[in-house]
Amino acid sequence: MLLSNNDIKREIIKAKNISIHPLIVENIKGSSINLTASAHAWDIKGDSILNADKKKITIKAFSTVSIFTQEAVWVSRRLGGTYHPRVSMVAKGLSNISTTLDPQWYGLSLVTVSNTTEKDIVIRVGEAFVSVMLYYLNTPATKGIIDNQASRPDLYTKFNLTDDDEEFLSQQWHRNYHGIVQNMKDSDSYKYLVKDKSRFRRGAVAFFSHPITVAVLTIILTVIATIILNVYGFKD
Repeated sequence: MLLSNNDIKREIIKAKNISIHPLIVENIKGSSINLTASAHAWDIKGDSILNADKKKITIKAFSTVSIFTQEAVWVSRRLGGTYHPRVSMVAKGLSNISTTLDPQWYGLSLVTVSNTTEKDIVIRVGEAFVSVMLYYLNTPATKGIIDNQASRPDLYTKFNLTDDDEEFLSQQWHRNYHGIVQNMKDSDSYKYLVKDKSRFRRGAVAFFSHPITVAVLTIILTVIATIILNVYGFKD
């Protein structure tokens, strides 16, 4: 079953099936999470394609590149997912090569993007460029079976890494489950999400306990009960 935005938020708050850091609440959409481009990207030759200002990534015409997301994601063995190109990216002529988010995955996502146009296209660092859709599994995946290493060192070690790349990719917080979960829980955006849920609950309780609401509900229930009695009646 595909997770809605409410499902995703609920699971993030519980932190038992999904964790993501850094968490950008606005990137949780109707049935997906948008992930953003980091300052770590390479062309097919393995050379960095980050601009000198370190704020933009230039994807050459008719080229294919690999871009790490800023976010690290962890999912339990009860969830899986798929990566999809955003419509705004496709409209520019970009299309990432769709792949899967396996159960029990943790780490950054390395996304392959192709420029199908004859012009260079720029992605800003921090711009949302790929969407992940999440699904509940009918039965949990086999415990402990993880096909790929966290953040994919088997792939990024083939790139020509700068000092900044090596420093970022060697950070331990995105290379283990506990680091992702704890960093998420310590973030202001997670605390906001938890508080926002509490406000909603308090608002719902206040609404249904308000005297006017109680009076209206009483009238509605009385009318319904009267209709039932008139239609079906009770005979001795």
